[in-house]
Amino acid sequence: MNIFLTGGTGFIGRHLLSELASQHQVYVLVRQKSRLHAIVNQLPTDQQPNILPVIGDLTKPRLGLDDTSYKQMLATDLIIHAGGPMNIELSLSEAEQSFLYPAKSLVQLARDIHYAKGLKHFIHVVGFMSPYHEQNAMSDMDHLLDKEPPYEKMKFLADSYIRKSLHAMNIPLSTVNPSVVVGNSFSGKTEQLGGLSILIDAVRRNLMPLVPGGDDYWLPMVHIDHVASFIAKLAHTEGLSSNTYYLLDTKQASPSIRVLIQLIAKELQTAKPFGRVSLPLLKTILGMGVGKLLGIPTESMNFLVKSEFPVNTKLEIEQMSEMKFSIAPSTLPFIVSDLDYRLNHLGVNRQESFSQRRRTNLISLEKDMHGIPVIFLHGTFSGADVLLPIAGSLSDINTWLIDLPGFGRTPYHHEPSVIEGYVDSVTAMIIELNRPVILVGHSFGGLIAARVMQRQPSLIHQLIMLQPVLHPIKPKYKIQGVTKLILKYVKPAKLKRELLQSKNFIASSKYLEDYVHDVVRDLKSPRIRTTNAAVMSWLTQSKSIQLDPKRWDETKVNILWGHMDKAHHIPKSYEHLDITRIPYGHQFPIERPEQTAHWIRQVLKV
Repeated sequence: MNIFLTGGTGFIGRHLLSELASQHQVYVLVRQKSRLHAIVNQLPTDQQPNILPVIGDLTKPRLGLDDTSYKQMLATDLIIHAGGPMNIELSLSEAEQSFLYPAKSLVQLARDIHYAKGLKHFIHVVGFMSPYHEQNAMSDMDHLLDKEPPYEKMKFLADSYIRKSLHAMNIPLSTVNPSVVVGNSFSGKTEQLGGLSILIDAVRRNLMPLVPGGDDYWLPMVHIDHVASFIAKLAHTEGLSSNTYYLLDTKQASPSIRVLIQLIAKELQTAKPFGRVSLPLLKTILGMGVGKLLGIPTESMNFLVKSEFPVNTKLEIEQMSEMKFSIAPSTLPFIVSDLDYRLNHLGVNRQESFSQRRRTNLISLEKDMHGIPVIFLHGTFSGADVLLPIAGSLSDINTWLIDLPGFGRTPYHHEPSVIEGYVDSVTAMIIELNRPVILVGHSFGGLIAARVMQRQPSLIHQLIMLQPVLHPIKPKYKIQGVTKLILKYVKPAKLKRELLQSKNFIASSKYLEDYVHDVVRDLKSPRIRTTNAAVMSWLTQSKSIQLDPKRWDETKVNILWGHMDKAHHIPKSYEHLDITRIPYGHQFPIERPEQTAHWIRQVLKV
């Protein structure tokens, strides 16, 4: 079947492509081919030839298609309209150009296809707040949208226009109304900010001391992969009648807004709300300019609702496909952490050649290669991303970069013993893999790697430690609350100066600049500030180390040590192991990634 898809490079569209391309020829409307190519290149090679770009523009007359492309689209069997910006602050003219104008162009294309050969199906992705459904779509109620914000008004007018137009032509229309679209149902990965991230950002900045609306309000949500699978199921199914599908759970099966904010606060390690505020009052306050000042659009409050929505048509598709499209509660902490990380690093993406995956309860950046996994564990004030330059110099090695709990994109473990929680998390991942791995740990990550090897020696093929923590650190980090408060006010210039004075870094460089800015961005998050403070506090205690190197298989262990490190040393009980000393400080894997990768390659047993 030939499918014409709008929004193919958007949040929903890029997930939908992989669902459609295995069975259909998909023509994707794009302004430029390059953005689509970057998405297509990540798909299986057998799917890639089935995705073809069509140069055009939703906001232009006739979708910006030239005569040749327009005639080519007349062979379309199915139109899927998933295009349009996710920007609730659009002006009226911008919203009209983004939603109503494209609807009229697509209806004209549908009409031309239908008269030429017959259009089998039209799928329109709208939103759960649209007031239209099969029972009222033909009535004259568009005037009721006059008081709606521009974004919603034009999006819903487009819904109305398409419904009425296709009904007149007797073309089957499936209107898909996703609720607030959140991350993948297992990994939590959420590429698009907006929606839930507005709430998360408000909570992490302590701007939600009061619950908007109270316990009777809720935020309907749906996982992005569920949206894509649901639309694909509609596309694969022939003979469907026109219908509306709300992609959300029932109110009874969903957390109230109070419970949701409490969960977010727990994961972000910040204060829970202590009261409630009337939603109309909150909207009024935000609309008086406070919303712009705080970065909380008044329109974002419109997604909080009291009402319930009909889900019977969704349940019918679930039964037909033998799939479930419900929110996975166990994944919500991963969604919160992923969005928290993305808010810290807006506009930064340095991992194009790596795939983000969830391994048990850890997030991993992986190269999708064969061979024994070489698993990197980072230190404190770090995350998987800081080790990307090392992995880049090991391009032929199956490297996995782990975000340890509470760092990067991985939720905090919430175990009573901080260090044991890390050891448990990494051990659980390796046990689930059930095959030998190589562990490479830097600093605190080296300690965790060694503890894991002691617990599961048969599954550790090799242990490589880069400046590992092998003894309790200075007691100045003992009081967690003090450290957390200090971290809140860290400035780049001061951090850079301290790193050089302590010989963590030996000299100024691009890597030092990148690291400093990464650390300062991370410390915007109370989750990451709390995690660093907690780990540093526990590392002041001798019970956190619990290493017995005399019992290690020394043929498995290699240590790379920067002997200019002022704060750490190698205890005598480790001197029998293979140790290579180099003239650098504690952060040498970050300061000298190419040299570190070269040394790792020399000792690696793959």
